[in-house]
Amino acid sequence: MRKIVRKRTLVKWSFLIVSFIFLLYLSCLLVLQVQKGTKLKVAAGSTTINHLSKNDKSLVTTQQSPMRQEHKRRNTSLKETSLPTKTLKPLIDKKNRTLILFWNHPWGVASMGFKEGYNMGGCVATNNRKLLPQAGAVVFHFTNLAMERDRPWMHYRDPNQLFVFYSLESPSWVKNAEGRYAMRVYGNDFINWTFTHRRDSDVFYPYPDSAGLKSIIESGKSWVDQKLARKRKMAIWVVSNCNTIYGTRMRLVYINALVNAGLSVDRYGRCFNNKLQLQAKTEDQLDTYKFYMAFENTRYCKDYVTEKFWNNSLLHGRVPVVWGASKKDLTELAPTGSFIHTDDFDSPTSLAKYLNYLHSNDTAYREYFRWIEEPDERTLKLAELYAETGDVRLCRLMLSNRKRKSYSGNSFDRFYYDESYECLRGDCLGARAIPPAGKPVVAAKLPINKIRLPDLKGSLPLSGKSFKHLTVKQEIVK
Repeated sequence: MRKIVRKRTLVKWSFLIVSFIFLLYLSCLLVLQVQKGTKLKVAAGSTTINHLSKNDKSLVTTQQSPMRQEHKRRNTSLKETSLPTKTLKPLIDKKNRTLILFWNHPWGVASMGFKEGYNMGGCVATNNRKLLPQAGAVVFHFTNLAMERDRPWMHYRDPNQLFVFYSLESPSWVKNAEGRYAMRVYGNDFINWTFTHRRDSDVFYPYPDSAGLKSIIESGKSWVDQKLARKRKMAIWVVSNCNTIYGTRMRLVYINALVNAGLSVDRYGRCFNNKLQLQAKTEDQLDTYKFYMAFENTRYCKDYVTEKFWNNSLLHGRVPVVWGASKKDLTELAPTGSFIHTDDFDSPTSLAKYLNYLHSNDTAYREYFRWIEEPDERTLKLAELYAETGDVRLCRLMLSNRKRKSYSGNSFDRFYYDESYECLRGDCLGARAIPPAGKPVVAAKLPINKIRLPDLKGSLPLSGKSFKHLTVKQEIVK
C-alpha cells in the first residue's frame, strides 16, 4: 500500500515538474518572439534596401505614432523641443535620389509652390509626405516651420537626407509682418542648407523671372525697337500693401512726393481701390508705359530684388525706377545701365525732373536699353547665371553631393537676420515724414516739396515669392 502511495506521489511531482518546464519553455519562446518583433520594427526604418527603384511604389514607414509623439511634445519646454532625434541609417544611396519633397505649400495654400511631378532639372518635386524616406532633400518654406506640428523627424531622418530652409521673402517681412522666429525652436543639425534670394545662401535662388534675361538679350535690337515704338505714357505703379511695415509706408511717402513734384504716375492696386481698372487694361495698353516704379516693401535688405524689378520692369520693356534694394547690390545683380536708382538723387523733386527729361528725349531714354543691344561681358555672365533657375540649381547641388552643413537655431538667426538696421526696423512712420529739423511732423501739415526722406546710403556691408511669371496686370501683394 505504501508503495502505491509513493508511486502516485512520484507521478504527481513528475507531472508538476514537467508542466513547470513546459511553461518556462513557452515563456522563453514568447520573450524571443517579442524581441524579434521589435527588431523587425526598427529594421523598417534602418535596414538598407537596395532593390527600391525610382518608380517603386512600396513605402517604408516607422511604427511610431506621430500623434502620440506630438502629444508628448505639446507641453514640453523650448529646450526640450529643440533636442535632436536619433539619426537612422539611410534607406537609399544618396546618388540615386532624385526626389525633392516640399513638406508643405507656402502659407499652407495649395495653389502656391511647385506642382506634383514638377521637373527640377534632373529631379522631381513632390508634396507627398509618404515619399519622405525616398527624398534626397526635404524643403521647408519658412511658414511651414512656424505652423507645422507634424514634423518629419517624428517619422524618419537619415544622414544622406538634406533639410532645406526656403524663403524668397525679405527678413523684414518675416520678422515684422509675420512675426516668425521659427528656427529658435529647432536643435542643431536640423537645417542643413539655406535656399533664399541671398547670394550667400547655400543655394542661391534669384526670383524666377530673372531667367528671361537671356532670351531678351538674344532678341537684341529688334526687341528694343518693337517695345520703344509703343511707348507714350510716363510711369505705372501697382501696389496693394501700403501700411503693414516701415518700408511699405515709406515707399508710399516717396511716390506721393514724386507726384507732387510733377511726375505723372498711374497708380493701381488695393491701396488705390482701382483693381478693376487695372484688370480692364490690355497688355498693349500696359506696354505704353516707359517706367515702372519698382519699390520694394523693405529697404536695404541684402539682395532683395523681386518681380517688381524683373518681370514688371525689365522683361516687359519698362525701365525700373528702384527704391528698396541697395544701389551696391543692384549694380552687382542687374544688367549694366538697366535701371534708375532713387539713391542717385538728393530728393524726389530731382528724380521727377530727370524722369520728365527722359520722357521728352527718346535718345537719352534708349540708353537704358543698351544692355540688350550691346551687352557687356558682365551682363552676358548674369544672363547665364539666371538661366539656371533656383530649383534646378538646388537639384544640381544635391546630386553633386555638396557638403552638408549644420545650422543651430542661433546660427540660423544670425544668417537670416544679419541685416542693416534699415532693413529690419519694425517701426511704422505711417503718415509721418522726416523734416529737416529732425522732429516728426505729420506729412499733411508739411508742404510736400519740403519732405526729406532719411539718407541711409552705405548701410549695407555685403556684396524670386511665387513660381509663376507675374505680370504688372496681376495684383502685387507686397
